[in-house]
Amino acid sequence: MAMHLANAISYITDEEKTQNGVLVGSHNCNADTALQEMLATKRKFGKIDKRQGYHFIISFKKQEVRPETAMEITQKFMERYFGDDFQCLYATHDNTEHVHSHILFNSVSWRTGKKYRYEKGDWAREIQPIVNELCKEYGLSIQDIAVGTEEKTLKKWDKTKQGIFRWNHQISLDVEDSISFANSYDNFLKLMELKGYEIKKKNGETFLKPMGEKKFLHLTDISACYTKEVIENQIEKGIQRETSRSKNRTPRIIGCRKNYRKYIPLTSYQKAFLKKMYRTGQLKRKPYSQMWRYKEEAARFEKLQSQYLYLCRHNIRSAGELEKRKRNLAIRMDDLDEARHQIYKKRYPHKPALALLKIIEENEIRASYYREGSTFYAPNYEKWKEAAEAIVQKGYTLGQISEMKESFQAELASVAKAKRELKKEDNLVNGILSERSRVRVVEIAVPGIEAPYKVQGNGKEPDGIRKDISVRKGGGAKKLNQSR
Repeated sequence: MAMHLANAISYITDEEKTQNGVLVGSHNCNADTALQEMLATKRKFGKIDKRQGYHFIISFKKQEVRPETAMEITQKFMERYFGDDFQCLYATHDNTEHVHSHILFNSVSWRTGKKYRYEKGDWAREIQPIVNELCKEYGLSIQDIAVGTEEKTLKKWDKTKQGIFRWNHQISLDVEDSISFANSYDNFLKLMELKGYEIKKKNGETFLKPMGEKKFLHLTDISACYTKEVIENQIEKGIQRETSRSKNRTPRIIGCRKNYRKYIPLTSYQKAFLKKMYRTGQLKRKPYSQMWRYKEEAARFEKLQSQYLYLCRHNIRSAGELEKRKRNLAIRMDDLDEARHQIYKKRYPHKPALALLKIIEENEIRASYYREGSTFYAPNYEKWKEAAEAIVQKGYTLGQISEMKESFQAELASVAKAKRELKKEDNLVNGILSERSRVRVVEIAVPGIEAPYKVQGNGKEPDGIRKDISVRKGGGAKKLNQSR
């Protein structure tokens, strides 16, 4: 039940599109708990099924309105149209050339429990006149308002990641692409089938159905230019053009421009099409990498190499020197902890002023909107003003407290960086010591042989336990059973 509403709320309140949440507001509910309040209203009146909410979009003309002004217009629209009946969440997006506002409201009234009913003609009779009146008050052009439901807009397409999807545009791209490669009308239909479309012919007309859709579409519904005759003419012209190119082709130098395009991820429709191409054998699969077989060996080699380089870099020749190095690291770590404690101690008397600076920074942008004439952000301006006056009363200036904050942050960051380096070195030393304790080389004297043998074992078995020891001398190996 909550999935569609949650996805819609996540989309319209996207921080990248709303100036980090500045351009988000609510009506008859709290913006932070809008979803929970809407669901609670549905449960209260026992209307948790069917349509969950409605989604209005007010779009403004290019470069005609500021985002904060669009917020004010949207707020006034909701007050006039919804009154005290429905819980609404609204946001203004300024990430496109056209500033636009989204309004998402509950389908159930929190006061009466009645469901909202959108009848045919409501847009022209009630909604558009309110928008036009507000635009006239602000000296703007008459705007358009789009009406829909969150279920329809988010059912098959994730707008938070891929934007608004229109089938007509995608189908047009596929049709044009197929025409460019086709050599006949039947071949054009085959290419469309390979792209995932289902083709049906009826009474001499051709209909197609996109992948995942329920209804067939006539090509002329997409564009009046997509009749059979026009498509055949385009295919014929393309064939003639390619023939003339092949006959009159002469060598020429082609300049290369630095026009690098940003990588655009595949859409869900394109992914489904590629998947079908793989299944039908149209695309060859790449051979799987075998690097996973050597992953552990490569990691082991890299670890041993870093340990060896560490010992060489610090000229460590014995286990005693390594233990001494470890003790020095512990002393240096304690010194850094003490240095951090002293920084906190030095910062403590200034904590109230730093807390006020944080309030100023959080409300700085909203306060600037109020100073430019937007009364919507008056509460944020009051918070900003009170904090600024309190800092002056404590004997600081805003510049002084900002420099103090940056100084403390720089000192703490320097200590944290040094601690990370020491911790990394300490882990390396511990690894070397654990390797030495895991595989220890000892010497034992074998009766009747002058030179001692080197014996490999872990040396951790308790007394009375028998163990096998590999004894090596020269190139041979011999198993001995030895009891302790």
